[in-house]
Amino acid sequence: MASESNAYSWQTFTHRGLKQVKLQSGDDIRHLKELDQKHWTVLAASNKGLRFDPRTLELLDTDGDGRIRVPEVLAAIDFLESKGVDLDSLFKDDPENEKQLATISEKLADLAKVDPTDAEKAAMKAWEEAPAKDAAILPLKEATADADAALAAVEPLLDAFFTPPADAPLVMDGPETALPLAGNLNPKFADAIAAFAEKAVVPTIGACDSLTRKDYGKVKAAFAPYRAWVASKPVMNAGAKAVLEDEERVVRYKMHLADYLQNYVNQSHLYDFSKEAIYLTGTLFIDGRECRLCFHVDDEGAHSALAERSDCCIIYLKLTRKGAAEPRNICAVITAGRTIPLYVGRNGLFYDRDGNSWDATITKVVMSQVSLREAFWAPWRKIGEMIGTQVKKFVGDTQSKTVGGVTKAVDGVGTNAAAKTEGKPADSSANGAALASSVAALGIGIGMVGAAFAGIVGLVAGLPWWKTAIGVLLIIAAVSLPSVILAWFKLRRRDLGAVLNACGWAVNRPLRFSQKLAKRFTRRTCL
Repeated sequence: MASESNAYSWQTFTHRGLKQVKLQSGDDIRHLKELDQKHWTVLAASNKGLRFDPRTLELLDTDGDGRIRVPEVLAAIDFLESKGVDLDSLFKDDPENEKQLATISEKLADLAKVDPTDAEKAAMKAWEEAPAKDAAILPLKEATADADAALAAVEPLLDAFFTPPADAPLVMDGPETALPLAGNLNPKFADAIAAFAEKAVVPTIGACDSLTRKDYGKVKAAFAPYRAWVASKPVMNAGAKAVLEDEERVVRYKMHLADYLQNYVNQSHLYDFSKEAIYLTGTLFIDGRECRLCFHVDDEGAHSALAERSDCCIIYLKLTRKGAAEPRNICAVITAGRTIPLYVGRNGLFYDRDGNSWDATITKVVMSQVSLREAFWAPWRKIGEMIGTQVKKFVGDTQSKTVGGVTKAVDGVGTNAAAKTEGKPADSSANGAALASSVAALGIGIGMVGAAFAGIVGLVAGLPWWKTAIGVLLIIAAVSLPSVILAWFKLRRRDLGAVLNACGWAVNRPLRFSQKLAKRFTRRTCL
């Protein structure tokens, strides 16, 4: 790492061949701008589902898009340096930080009580008087705000409805696109469309049964001056607020930035079991196992389509608890034990990082072997399942034939009795043949099993015990060894980075783990 940069010599640590830089001092953080981004473990991170201070995430996310990228991380470090902060202090727990933050929060809350400057008062007065000078600002006078709110409630839907497809031709066939304002509407949106028509459409363009693209443009244009005026409202005490927010940013970065970097530039918290990675949401107990690798999930289908590339066994669960506003969805990566007991509908218990317990129910399983032992027995399990299926089918067919034959025999007895009563000859040969064929089929099945067993006994009869043992071992090896070899390669390819990518992160490098770590990520019962 040092050869790539003459300015700074990085200390590193390695997990499963992945070399990562250590962040242990202010100098390490100060020189991050010099670190080639190929060595950053993460290039962009989602703010969803994290166990982290939400206000710090909001401050780091300077463009407000819900994702934090490398330039935003570097900007935070530059900000601290511009304020003269000792970057070594980021690695120290200082009780004064909490006190400072409480004081700043109180000042921000009381900011409304502070008397604005004369310039701010003048700006507010001019803003308040603007509608009197420009009638276009309030086209519907006092009803303008309600009408604009009705428009905003359906605006994304209408924008999508009136926007032509990207591959639409220059000249389009058929009638002009028009939105019915009543009647044939999705009931889910009918009330909102009715309110929009009543409060915004009728007062601006008049009553109509449907809305064309051109008329929709007129409605939006009528409220454009009002929206611009609302957006231009002066902020009172803006200068004082900016100063306080800068102070807040400094304190929150001192408290949380080093922790964030150790889940971003490197993944030291993932591999250090005395810490907890910020994207891990809690602990799942299921099937005698304690699972640490639990991630927040927004869309199960989209997540699983990407996460299956991790070569990990992943279970998706729905979490519910009394008092919760709505259910939660998570996925858990299973790295030890067996996968057979994990099935859709199985219940477990999940503890979030606040200590709250949730009922957890498996909704989907992405199967993948988690151990060489499981791989060894997998072919034999398949053989057993195949034999069981064939035996079940054979017995079922035989039983059906037997029951059918007995039924015919019983029917035949009744027919014969009726025939005798009526003085007709009885037909007993067909009934006897049916019953005999059923018994014969059952005998053939028993004979096949016996013949197979006798063949195996005859094959090994007379051989020395050690040759028999070697033969058995060779058979076992021939069946199990390919499965074990394939599983060995697949277990080495397991990548938690693919699971994080499915969560919306841009993970730059694979996050692999050893079998030793796998047994710590998923702990099995030991009594």
